[in-house]
Amino acid sequence: MSSATDAGAIINGFVETIHPNFDNIIAISAFSACLLTLFTILFAFSTKRVRRSLAFRLNVCSLCIVLTMSILAGFTNGKAIVYPFNQVPRSVFVATVVFVFFPPLLYDSVLLIRLCVLYPLDETPPATLLRILAFPFCVKCARAVVVTVGILEYVKAGRTTEALMQDEATVWFRNPYLIAELAMQIADNL
Repeated sequence: MSSATDAGAIINGFVETIHPNFDNIIAISAFSACLLTLFTILFAFSTKRVRRSLAFRLNVCSLCIVLTMSILAGFTNGKAIVYPFNQVPRSVFVATVVFVFFPPLLYDSVLLIRLCVLYPLDETPPATLLRILAFPFCVKCARAVVVTVGILEYVKAGRTTEALMQDEATVWFRNPYLIAELAMQIADNL
């Protein structure tokens, strides 16, 4: 009887260990499917003139980066489920983290480019351009610095993938750099 209880405890422990990674894989799959559909629709309904625009190219670049992030995150979480004692290399995990935190900055930069389309640089008075573009530009620069410093601090903290994953679960949501990035992202999007 005790061997059945021990086996059940081991299985329950394993399921509890992989549960967050399994949830991540389900979310990644759903969002990636939506992005792949959006990528297809972007090309299907665009004209040749629209495809030549900078905003279109940046949107395609953004979608490609997010699909790459989805592949990396899916691989990282999938390997944690299938091979819990043989995690991905540290470099792959760090690349996944970088691809998770930098794309929002890129998307918001695409929106800044759209502002430049609405207010052409050569036709808009410099004072008006300064009033319109100064705040978003400064916030984007600050966000880039904060994300870079936050990721460097996070990467320095762990020497192995396992240590970085432990930090991910405990430190990320209390990291002042990431909290500052989220606050600046909200201000930027307003």
